[in-house]
Amino acid sequence: MGSYCPDGITQLPCPSGSYTDLYEQSRCRLCRPGWYQIKSGSTACLRCGLGFSCAKSTQLPEQCDIGMYADLYGQIQCRQCPKGYYNFNKGAIYCKKCPLGHECTDSKAAPKPCAVGFYNALYAQ
Repeated sequence: MGSYCPDGITQLPCPSGSYTDLYEQSRCRLCRPGWYQIKSGSTACLRCGLGFSCAKSTQLPEQCDIGMYADLYGQIQCRQCPKGYYNFNKGAIYCKKCPLGHECTDSKAAPKPCAVGFYNALYAQ
């Protein structure tokens, strides 16, 4: 397990980004999208965690940038916070609603109090 025999004789370790969990295989299986394996000779791939994206199965997961989030396991890419939401932490699993009396024009920045003479009576605006 963790290796294959392409010619039926020579045993080779599965390269990174692939695995085999069976004996006597002629090829390795590729990791599914959202899964990764950086080591060769592996018997399984690892699922990408919350707050991370796994665009390439041969590399470690990347933490979501500020203004982005990953709320599901196995995400290939992080999602942008929707309008009216923000997040200024890396590796976020959710975005915060813009609070009352503030405006959120940039999902990467902290909410700004409304300018004098203006108000915001709704969340996530």
